Amino acid sequence: MSERKNKWILVPLLALMIVLLTACSEKNADVDNTVSGSSDSHTETERNDIQDSEESDGYAKFSQLEIGMTESDVREILGEPTEVDKAYHYYNITVNGQELEIQVWINTVSGLVTYFGGNFEKDEYRAEFVDSKTDLSAADQLDSGELSTYDECVSAFKTSGYLISLNEDGEARYLWVDSNDGHLCITFGSDGNVKSYVGYC
Repeated sequence: MSERKNKWILVPLLALMIVLLTACSEKNADVDNTVSGSSDSHTETERNDIQDSEESDGYAKFSQLEIGMTESDVREILGEPTEVDKAYHYYNITVNGQELEIQVWINTVSGLVTYFGGNFEKDEYRAEFVDSKTDLSAADQLDSGELSTYDECVSAFKTSGYLISLNEDGEARYLWVDSNDGHLCITFGSDGNVKSYVGYC
């Protein structure tokens, strides 16, 4: 009779132990999943932060370029070129979340930069250069010749624009974009006078 009583006590005890072990292993699995999920979301957040910084640092890198820099100076800023064809060096940067190829000309004799530029005015990149302070309502004065220098354009458009190309002879191209996607690209000679312009206002 006592043996039978012991068996009846052992059976519930064994069942209780199985239930407890199962519950503990499920809890550990939940903890592992939580930790793993937390790590994944942290990694995803870091990935988004990197992507955001890449989206906004392309022009910042480009704007550090200067005429007369060495090839090693350029590589410190832009990294390795994607292609080199004699004096023509091509680099990819990220602008407005899109890859943009820029050109840097490095004299094969002196080893110094003589030109740099990129097509920042294209539709897929332009949004990064929108400036709500820019006012292009006076753009028609380019046609009449009332706006004939860089300083006059800066005064009329209320902002200094973005340098998008520069030659060793001082010829420079600037981009202005207003909040309605009106945009102007103006090329100025070394004397600061308007040489050509194109855009939509």
